[in-house]
Amino acid sequence: IKVSYIVTQPPKISGRGKKIRLSPVHEWGERKKIKIYTPSNTAEKNFVNNIMREKVDLNIVVAYGNLLTKKIINLPNYISLNVHASLLPRWRGAAPIQRSILSNDKETGVCIMRVDEKLDSGPIIISEKFEIKDDDNYDTIYNRTIDVGKKILKKAILTIINNETNYEFQDESLVTYAKKISKSESKIFWNKSAHEINLKIRAFSKSPGAWTILKNSNTRIKILKAQIIKEEQIETNSSYNVGDITSRFEVKCNKDFLKVEVLQKEGRNPISAKEFLNGNSIEDLKFN
Repeated sequence: IKVSYIVTQPPKISGRGKKIRLSPVHEWGERKKIKIYTPSNTAEKNFVNNIMREKVDLNIVVAYGNLLTKKIINLPNYISLNVHASLLPRWRGAAPIQRSILSNDKETGVCIMRVDEKLDSGPIIISEKFEIKDDDNYDTIYNRTIDVGKKILKKAILTIINNETNYEFQDESLVTYAKKISKSESKIFWNKSAHEINLKIRAFSKSPGAWTILKNSNTRIKILKAQIIKEEQIETNSSYNVGDITSRFEVKCNKDFLKVEVLQKEGRNPISAKEFLNGNSIEDLKFN
């Protein structure tokens, strides 16, 4: 298989140094000396004129973030394919992995589908599901998605080339949308149950990270891994208010406790709760 060109998001300026940051696929393409297009919109006239000169058998779309125009969809000799990280029609859209964890789904998967002009609505060529385990987070599901996606993408391409494709059209009555994650969503509110907070921690670990603030401090702390502890498991005679922290770094939630295991102070590397407590007095700790 020869990659004729790459279409990716335009370079972004980020950080205090205002450095230009390329997408990972852009960097890979430069190393491989592959032609790269970076339109801010796929309907841009110059981009459309250039792309229509390309001669390709397949367009393969993975987490691109923009809808394709009909001209580009119909450009290949065969079809345009999309690799999507959910079991469609559940979780169409930008953040399927995070939304599946936040919703406490017990399974997810990968779909290879034919691209059409609507968001993630094309017929499915092949899919594979897998379990979301209680200790899975965004990173583990993302990595599993890549492994499964590569495997079934090869199968889908072979069915197309051999004219053996059977399309399964999506049931529109079962559609749910995985809207983009907003910055405000990653903040932890300790007046929620430990179960709800832990879903958020898992969905946003390691990036952007579910965060909280220590009382009398403006420093954000990301919690990257935690464990739910039932009220009756807490061995103490003390009464705790929401946000209070026990000597074993168990945080009182509206219901039950969360035992913090891995956290990250703003501007620092992730550390274990034990390492954090070595440099901080537990008596001074409380989360807002």
